[in-house]
Formats: sequence, C-alpha cells, structure tokens
Amino acid sequence: MTAGRRETIDLYIQSKGEVRLAELGALLPDVSSMTLRRDLEQLEREGRIVRTRGGAKSLAHLAMVREAAYTQRAGENLDAKMAIAEKAVQFVSSGRSIYLDAGTTAMCLAQKIPDENLFILTSAPNIALELAKHRNVRVSLTGGQLSRETLSLSGAEAASYMEDLNVDVAFLAASAFSLESGFTCGDRSEADLKRLVARKARTRVLLVDATKLDRGMPYTFARLSGIEILVTDGPLPPSYLKAAKQAKVTVVQARPGTTAETPEKTKG
Repeated sequence: MTAGRRETIDLYIQSKGEVRLAELGALLPDVSSMTLRRDLEQLEREGRIVRTRGGAKSLAHLAMVREAAYTQRAGENLDAKMAIAEKAVQFVSSGRSIYLDAGTTAMCLAQKIPDENLFILTSAPNIALELAKHRNVRVSLTGGQLSRETLSLSGAEAASYMEDLNVDVAFLAASAFSLESGFTCGDRSEADLKRLVARKARTRVLLVDATKLDRGMPYTFARLSGIEILVTDGPLPPSYLKAAKQAKVTVVQARPGTTAETPEKTKG
C-alpha cells in the first residue's frame, strides 16, 4: 500500500514538475499531511524528487530550470566573450596539452580551437562534446561530481585525475575579479580544482570579461601574482593595469566587434 501510494505521488510530481503539499492532500484526501511528508522524504532519499518548502519538484524540472539559467548566461555579454576567445586562441599551439575550464567564456574559446594535434582536458562535459567534433583533438574529462548550475565537474575524483597530469597552458575562467580578492568563484570544490590546475600548469591564462571586475565571490582560486596572462575586453582601470604590471602579467585586451588577426598586447 505504501509503495503504491509513493509511486502515485512520484508519477504526479514527474507529470507536474512542481507540486505543493496541498495538491497532494487533494490528490490523496485519506492520507495525513505527516504521512505525505514522510513519503516525500523517502522519495528524495531515493533520488526521485527534491523537496522544497511546502512541496516538491521533479529532478527533470530542476534540470530544465538550470539549463535555462545556463543558456541565459551564455547569451549575456556574448560579443565580449567571443572577442576574448578570439584573442585567447593565439595561446593554443599544436602538440600542446591544454586545460580548458568550464563556463560560457571557455565555451566560446572551445568553438575557436583549431582541429590540430592537441590534448585538451576539461572539467565541462558540454565543452568536451564541442571539442569532440574535431578529428585531431584528443579530449579528456576530469571526472567528478557534476554541478548542474555551471555544468562543471569537480571534487575528489577530478582532483585525483588532475594530479597525474601535466598541463602546458591552462585557460581558467573566473566568476569575479577584484584586486582585494583576486580571481574568485562561487563553489568551493570548483575553486579547489581551479587552484590545483593553476599549480600544475606551466602557463596560466585567465579569461575575464569586464562585467566581472570589482566583484567578489566566496572562494579565491588565483591572484595576479600567480598567473602569466589576463585576457579581457577592457580597458582595465588604471589601478588594475598598475597591479598587473607589478605582477609581470601580460594583459591582452579584446575589442568586441573586431577580429584583428594580430592581437594587441600590453605588458601590464
């Protein structure tokens, strides 16, 4: 009886996407609200739904919401991201091992990667699929726990895999960048992996569009003193340029709307 009732509740939630406890009470009027809450707790333990305040959501519904959020981010400031990718791809050369971070700017870079003899490691399944279109590019995923918000893999498995690899050039993306906090992101596991990648790489390239300047997220994974190249759609404020010069960081300024063949560089 209990199993049949929970199956009914699960099917109802899957069909609706999101339901309130009151709706379940109307669906099963002979079942107490306390029993319904226990049923939801069990369904959540089984990985079939996610409880919310006053109800529950199906995992498929949550995935669609998160996919929509990612799609929205991908379309934001797209000209700047594509311009950054156009400049950053100059640091990709045949025969090298490359790390390509997760994120919408990194996806723009993935779309610019040439079909050459490259080994590319990424923490993003969607970027791996983009790169798999090439015949000559060998693609590897870090493994680990998937974040549905960022479409990024991280955690102990990713870190263990990364420990055994060497990287010539790492392209890292930041959610925010300030002189006080450095390059930051919003997830601790992702920050740990980015930090490890930065330590393993011979050259570190940070991809940051201007909308992320003077902002901070909870977890710092790198600072100017720990990178070699910063690609942005600038121009950077004078204080940032001064700090970059002191840290001996090459600043590459992308100009949205232009696709110059020879990128302009400024040291600091």
